[in-house]
Amino acid sequence: MENCCESIVKYFMVLCNILFALAGVALIGFGAYAQIAAKDYLNFLGDNYVNTPIFIIILGGVIFAIAFFGCCGAWQEKKWMIYTYTALLVIILIAQIGAAIAAFVLKGELKTEITKNMENGLKNYDGDGFEGVTLTWDLVQKELKCCGVQNYKDWKNVTEFSDGGVPDSCCIAGQVEGCGKAPVDPANLFSDGCFTLFSDQFVSNLSIVGAVAAGIALGEMIAIAFACCLGKRVGRGGNYV
Repeated sequence: MENCCESIVKYFMVLCNILFALAGVALIGFGAYAQIAAKDYLNFLGDNYVNTPIFIIILGGVIFAIAFFGCCGAWQEKKWMIYTYTALLVIILIAQIGAAIAAFVLKGELKTEITKNMENGLKNYDGDGFEGVTLTWDLVQKELKCCGVQNYKDWKNVTEFSDGGVPDSCCIAGQVEGCGKAPVDPANLFSDGCFTLFSDQFVSNLSIVGAVAAGIALGEMIAIAFACCLGKRVGRGGNYV
């Protein structure tokens, strides 16, 4: 019966670590996608959030490496590998909890940060040396079908559009050159402001990442318990290799 229990714990550990490895690969893929495909959006997020994709990639890589190590330790029933795996998993779990607390604290400041960066971006639109901001505004307005921070009237605060014009990316018909020149017909412009749409989308994606991280953390706690159990049984059986 004891050997049966040991086998169950062993194979469950192997299964858990295969799932952890897949989760690590998924995090690496998501972080890479956010870094490459969504990098232009990061101009609105500020310094506290701009490195988030890199952190996700690193976390995914570490989880994958630890999962591979734990899988080898459980399969070969090497006590030192199992306990080293357990210690590493505890460290990762503590780091994840710390990151979650930091993300929760920063989440309250997120909308304020986005508003500030959007308003600063308005002033720098189409300015020399601010090509990235211009690209971000055009991309966000086209992709989210919005115009300005709260609405198209925000562009009146920009010197270039003080006559009532807007960037061509605000046009419903598409970014056709000259479609945003004054006088503009509001019916031909996106009516929604970009702030609400952009912040809601980012917070929603952040919530998904948080839910996945919580699921991984729960799995890690279960794996830690089973690793300790397996380590004790391996020691009891005399296999210290």
